[in-house]
Amino acid sequence: MASLTGNKIKDTYTSLLKVGDNGTIDSSAQALTDGAGNALGLTLTNTGVIVSTAKGTLVGTSSTGEVSSAMIADNAITATQLNISGNGTSGQLIQSDGDGSFSYTSAAGGGDITEVIAGTGLSGGATSGAATLSLASSTSNSFTAGGNGSTGGITLADGDLQVRTGTGAVAKIKMYCESSNAHFQTIQAQPHSAASSAVITLPTTTGTIVATGDTGSVASAMIADDAVSFEKVDAEFTTSSALSAGATVDINFDSAQVFTLTPNANTTFNVTSPKIGVTKTIIVTGTGSSYTADTWTVGGASGTFNKISGTYDDTSSTKNFYQITCISATEFWYSISQIAS
Repeated sequence: MASLTGNKIKDTYTSLLKVGDNGTIDSSAQALTDGAGNALGLTLTNTGVIVSTAKGTLVGTSSTGEVSSAMIADNAITATQLNISGNGTSGQLIQSDGDGSFSYTSAAGGGDITEVIAGTGLSGGATSGAATLSLASSTSNSFTAGGNGSTGGITLADGDLQVRTGTGAVAKIKMYCESSNAHFQTIQAQPHSAASSAVITLPTTTGTIVATGDTGSVASAMIADDAVSFEKVDAEFTTSSALSAGATVDINFDSAQVFTLTPNANTTFNVTSPKIGVTKTIIVTGTGSSYTADTWTVGGASGTFNKISGTYDDTSSTKNFYQITCISATEFWYSISQIAS
C-alpha cells in the first residue's frame, strides 16, 4: 500500500478523506468525500453512525462479536442467509440436518401422520387423505374398550356384545332420554348370588315391555291363548274354605270357590263381594238338630234369591249341595240337592 510519507500535500490531498462541508464532524450526518470533493456514498456522525446511500445504515457487531436479534430487520432472513440449498417448494418445512446445515422436507415428514395401519381386529387404513377403520369381518376378531375384556370392559364381536365389570357392581347399560340427557333407563344383570344365565328374547311385534314394578296392567291381548293354567287362577276360583257356624254366615265370593259348613243354629247366608256370572258351591252337612239353612241376604240387606229347586235336609251327616250364581249385584239364582240314595 502506498505511503504519503515524503509526498507533498498538493500532490496527495485528493487521496485524503474529509467531510463534505470541510468543517468539523458533529452529530449531524456529514457526507464523506475525497480531497477533491468526490462523494464516497457514505455519511458519518460523531456518534459513529455510518450510512451508505446505497445500502442503508451500516451495522456493527456487539461487544461479543455477534449481531443481536434487535439489529435484524423483520423478514430479513431468507434462504440466502441460511445454510440451505435453494428455496424449496410451497408447503415444505425446514429441518436441521444436525451438522449446522438445513434442508427442506414435506409437511408430512414434519410431524403429521403419514400412515394409518389397522391393528388386530381392525381393517382399513390409509397413507393419504381420510382414513377409515372398521372392525374386521372375521368372527374371531373382537374389539374391547374400557377394560381388558376378561375382568372388565365392553367387548364387541360379530353379533355379540359383552359387558363385564371389575367394579364390584353388576354390569349395566344406561340409555338416556332425548332432552339434555336428563333421564335414563337402566338394563342391568342379576347379582352373582342369583346364579342366573337367563336369556331374554325380545317380542316379535312392536310394543312396550311391562315390568313387575309398573303401575299399568297387562292387556288381555298380551296373554297367549291357553296360557292361563289352573295354577295361575286366583284363590277365589281354586280353593275351599270352611265356614264358621253361627246364626249369620258370610259367603265371600272373593275368598274361595267351595265353602263347607256344619251349622250350630238356624242359619242365614250373607253374600259379600258378589261377582256377576260367578257360581259358588256350598256343602252343608246336616246335624240332626232340625236347623234351617235357606235364608239369604246380600251385604247384610235383602236381595232377590231365586230358588230353582230343592230344600235343605238337616238329617245327621246328610250332605246338602248348594249352587248359587250371581246375576246382578243384588240378584241370585240357586238350587239345593243331596246325594241320590
